[in-house]
Amino acid sequence: MKNILFVVDEKRMGGVSILLEDMMRFIDLSNKNIDILVLHNNGDRLENLGSNINVIYGGKYFDAVDLTIKEVIKTKKISKILRKAMLVFDMKTGLIKYKILRERKKILNKKYDIEIAFKDGFTALFVAFGNTPKKIHWLHYDYKISNPNAKYDKLFKKILPKFDEIIAVSEGVMNDFNNIYRLQNKTRVIPNLIDINKIIEKSKSTIETKKNDLEIISVGRLHYMKGYDRFIDAIARLKNEGYLNHVSFKIYGDGPEKFGLLNKILDLNLSQIVTLEGKTDNPYKYMKNADLFVLSSVYEPFGLVIIEALTLGTPVIATENSATNKLIRNNVNGLIVENSTDGIYLGLKEILTNKEKLKLLKSNAKKFDYTTENEKIVKELEDLLR
Repeated sequence: MKNILFVVDEKRMGGVSILLEDMMRFIDLSNKNIDILVLHNNGDRLENLGSNINVIYGGKYFDAVDLTIKEVIKTKKISKILRKAMLVFDMKTGLIKYKILRERKKILNKKYDIEIAFKDGFTALFVAFGNTPKKIHWLHYDYKISNPNAKYDKLFKKILPKFDEIIAVSEGVMNDFNNIYRLQNKTRVIPNLIDINKIIEKSKSTIETKKNDLEIISVGRLHYMKGYDRFIDAIARLKNEGYLNHVSFKIYGDGPEKFGLLNKILDLNLSQIVTLEGKTDNPYKYMKNADLFVLSSVYEPFGLVIIEALTLGTPVIATENSATNKLIRNNVNGLIVENSTDGIYLGLKEILTNKEKLKLLKSNAKKFDYTTENEKIVKELEDLLR
């Protein structure tokens, strides 16, 4: 029986938390004792895992580990601001190693055979400074565009070689990571598992019938890297050119950009066309009901939502990045557009002015199947955790 520890920084709604939940449903747990360490008890995912999976939490030292300095200041909580300042000081001075060793003794009450930093950034430090014999690091970021280690580059260049294996969710992620850290001998790709049955079952929930001829949606955290500001600018341009009669846009999710996006929608006089629908635990019923899904991300290392939308037969317009070329068949089950406001605008315009094109994309999206890919991934994961 192997003791395995997965380490994440928080458990907010988002790709990493969902992917970890799905992984726990797929892998064989009969020969594994699995703990999931959440350094900061922030968010509401990872609550419905099997009874044989134990979730533990970090101490107060990690209270702001997943928050930016700006986000911490916005909380106006002195204790949180002080902890963030201490964390930054420890990272800058190298004292972080000794603080992590101290915290590990407080949090962990058993020895592990395998320890996995399942999120880019700080979790790698937590695992690297431990004494678990096999260390694995999972990469989800597009390091070419957004390197989460950049502020502490020297520190990470010292600790990343300590890992036995480094797993990237796509070739693009792996290549961009290695362009910086030169760890080709340790890195390989294992794409993400997707619980197809869960997606299909949850999509069967009933919702209100569409009020417009064409309903276009997006789902994701309201973060600047998701490019929703560009999406809204593209919509405004289409409205001004008269393309949006009987068309609605709905964005599902929550995050730090919420109020900025709301103000943008009001300033551009789009409130009758674009709505921020808030966070939802079941985006699949909306995906299934939509005519088109838009992924406007500045970067997207894997593209979980692309697979979810295509699984439900909804074609996707997505900006070109690490994820899209592997998942979307351009002009077959979706469109891959230039990663810019103009690209999003032109992709939407092509669909809005060509009903036959949308009909073809919908027909082909219904043929999408991730089952075979899942089977391959499960075998690779079992080998990795053996």
